[in-house]
Amino acid sequence: MQPLTIIHKRNLFIYCSLFLCSIFFVALNLFDIVHYSHCYTLLMITVVALIGLLLYKKVHARFVQVLLIVTWNTVLIILTIDSEQLWFLFGFLYLLLIINAYQSYRLNTTLTIIIVLEIAFIVALKKFDIYLVYPVQSLIFFTVFLCIVGILQTIYVRKLWLYEEKRNMDKQMKFSSAEAYLKLFFNHAEDAMAVFDLNNKIIEVNAAFEKMYGWTREECLGQSPQLVAPENAEAAQNRFLKLLQGERFHLLETKDMRKDGSVFDAQISLSPIYNSDGDMLAVSVISRDISYLKENERLTLQSEKLKLAGEIAAGVTHEIRNPMTVISGFVQMMNEDPQSPYHTYTNIIQSEIERIDLIISEFLVLSKPLAEQKNRLNLSEIIQDIILFFEFQLEQRQIQLIQQLSEETLFIYGNTNQIKQVFINIVKNAIEAIDQNGTITLISCHDHHFAYIEIADTGEGIPNHLIDYVFEPFYTTKTTGTGLGMMISNKIICEHGGTIHLHSEEHVGTAITLKIPLHHLKKDA
Repeated sequence: MQPLTIIHKRNLFIYCSLFLCSIFFVALNLFDIVHYSHCYTLLMITVVALIGLLLYKKVHARFVQVLLIVTWNTVLIILTIDSEQLWFLFGFLYLLLIINAYQSYRLNTTLTIIIVLEIAFIVALKKFDIYLVYPVQSLIFFTVFLCIVGILQTIYVRKLWLYEEKRNMDKQMKFSSAEAYLKLFFNHAEDAMAVFDLNNKIIEVNAAFEKMYGWTREECLGQSPQLVAPENAEAAQNRFLKLLQGERFHLLETKDMRKDGSVFDAQISLSPIYNSDGDMLAVSVISRDISYLKENERLTLQSEKLKLAGEIAAGVTHEIRNPMTVISGFVQMMNEDPQSPYHTYTNIIQSEIERIDLIISEFLVLSKPLAEQKNRLNLSEIIQDIILFFEFQLEQRQIQLIQQLSEETLFIYGNTNQIKQVFINIVKNAIEAIDQNGTITLISCHDHHFAYIEIADTGEGIPNHLIDYVFEPFYTTKTTGTGLGMMISNKIICEHGGTIHLHSEEHVGTAITLKIPLHHLKKDA
């Protein structure tokens, strides 16, 4: 603590003593216990008020210190001279006592000498009879006694004051250290942290909060930004009301929202903050982005489903295909006679047998590991092959194909047939989703590591509540099909180190984006 700051604090202590004594003096005068002119009373009130104003304005501490001592001393001299009572001289002892608060031997010694001279002057002026019945019978003894008392007071009060200051400093340092560690932890925590007041306004946020939610600290303070998804706003408000009632929430999973409007999975803990008296001051929120955990759970579940479907396929395809081959042979024989009354029925049976065979073939893809014959493939050529493959169907359905392909040749590392199968599945779904006069847009681009291919259609789209089921086995919105195409496509792309992202709006259309690693030739050393 700076010296002037310490002196200012001690000035406040001396001022409090002066203020109390001035009240005592005014009370004595008002009740006629002592008789002084009202000018003295008014002057004392004015001086005390002036010094209080100087302290409030934090005028230079040394100046206020001198002014306080001079005021105290002047008041005592005036009281003693005007009262003609010796007992007011003991007020100087009180002044020496409180001046010890400054812990200055020089100040105490100087003031003691001045007071001794003042007392000698007052006694000589008023001719007080100071001879008492006790052995102490002279002004010299009183002066020596005053000096000794002043010195003893200085030593004792100085030690006492230093002890109290040291204890206060230790407490302050301990508190400051704990506060510093707490602030350091708050600012460098990896989890997002925020403190809300009882009106749901933000008091403080850490750096992780700014990074996770996209709001800066300046934008948040004193505000209530939208941090939860709109569909969870009511639940969040109910949670806050329960927090005000003292409830806590630990590791609660919800969906929060960033500044840009994007929604993510979050795990939050909410707790009230109390002071030492048990009064609630604020609410703390600790939030963690668990989107990656949810994605891992989804991928794990998808992998388990693929494994289960593969096990089912491996177990039943052989047993189904053998009898179906026999049935198919007999049906074909029956179809050779067009005059047969059962010809219509056998045609239906044959088409259904072919559909069963398609399902079995797709099952076999799930049951077997993907082929390891991978080569460096020209992705641009594969896309052109797919366009030629569907050219007739596009013309027949009057569907316009818009191409926005990368001018650069893109190479990937993979299996030609499998990559083509993915494109066939997706484009076929896009065509079937459009009745007529629709549009399919095919876009390809890349960055340094990945190729991105987007296939978007203007079909009916997929309802929002059904999007999560697109990659499920046997899920389809079409009247025909096995419901395995997208599941197989997802498996193939994942085996090639890529991902499939689907975005769809009902009555607007669907866009599927493939992300596949590029294959770069190693440069010679």
